[in-house]
Amino acid sequence: MSLNNIDTKQVKDYKETIRKDPKEAKFTAKIEGVWLFENGGPQFRSTVKVKDGTYTMEASHPNFAGPGSRPGPMAFGLFWFAACYSSTFVTEAAMRNIQLTSVKTKVEADLDYTAQFDLGESPLISEYRVIMEVTGEATDAQVHDLKEYALKRCMGMFTIQHAIALKAEVRLRK
Repeated sequence: MSLNNIDTKQVKDYKETIRKDPKEAKFTAKIEGVWLFENGGPQFRSTVKVKDGTYTMEASHPNFAGPGSRPGPMAFGLFWFAACYSSTFVTEAAMRNIQLTSVKTKVEADLDYTAQFDLGESPLISEYRVIMEVTGEATDAQVHDLKEYALKRCMGMFTIQHAIALKAEVRLRK
């Protein structure tokens, strides 16, 4: 069964799998990419597996004079937050049998490059905002409840709201 372009049977089946064996809920998400050195082109490329093969993502370093040849890293980060939040919101609406007809999500981040250029210690990001416009067969109370649910259950929103342990290493290869 599908509602809001969500395969609700698959969601229910996976939930039942986790209920039977909680280890099935745990895995490590990974992405690997390479820096590209050809002038004028994209600067970073990563290829990820998708249902029918692979999908290539490319990014350019932030171009402070205007857009680069590809989206910058921040665009991909904001896309992750918006897509994850929307997916959590819409999936839960489908699981509650709430028919939606339109969902538009905007994520904004207030950036400050002062510290990146060693010109001060201002926070790199001072605030995120998520603005969602929804239409469908839902009440104001249902939409508010779905918003709160998505804020608590979306991994992107969790990352924004909580300090996550980070381990970084750089290996010099010779």
